[in-house]
Amino acid sequence: VLALAAAVAVGSVTGVSAAVKSPTSSLVPVNAKNVAVSNGNTVDTKANGTAEVGVVSAKKSTATIPSKVTVKGVTYTVTVIKAKAFAKKAKKAKKIVIPATIKKVNKKGFTGTKKLKTIIVKGKSFTVKKGAFKKVNSKKITVKVNKKMSAKEFKKLKKNLKKAGFKGKIKK
Repeated sequence: VLALAAAVAVGSVTGVSAAVKSPTSSLVPVNAKNVAVSNGNTVDTKANGTAEVGVVSAKKSTATIPSKVTVKGVTYTVTVIKAKAFAKKAKKAKKIVIPATIKKVNKKGFTGTKKLKTIIVKGKSFTVKKGAFKKVNSKKITVKVNKKMSAKEFKKLKKNLKKAGFKGKIKK
């Protein structure tokens, strides 16, 4: 009985890490924090199949946020940029590319990007929380948005960026 109880306890602990097999043998998304992915980024995964990027790494002077990440055989859609996502491995990035899957940039999302000049937005709409540009000289930054973004969404984004503390240029 003790061996059975130990096996059950060990089985339940190991299944928590990043993906769990369902009774039908396919992997299902789970909640996990600070999971390292192959491109040097770190994400928090959610049971609904989404992920929040916590650490973004840069290649040369460009930091590109992935639209999808795979953790232990499960593919997650990246929808959120967390606070200080660029502060550790992308401090010197001059350009940030945000995919269409991103729906929200959290407070202090761009904090730590001292040399940032350009943010390229691939999507048609997303929100930027107040304080996303805290401790960033945003006057020198240009945000280039998707040309297919509607005039209504563009106006909404401009207002949103201003509330977030952005003081640079916004181009279509």
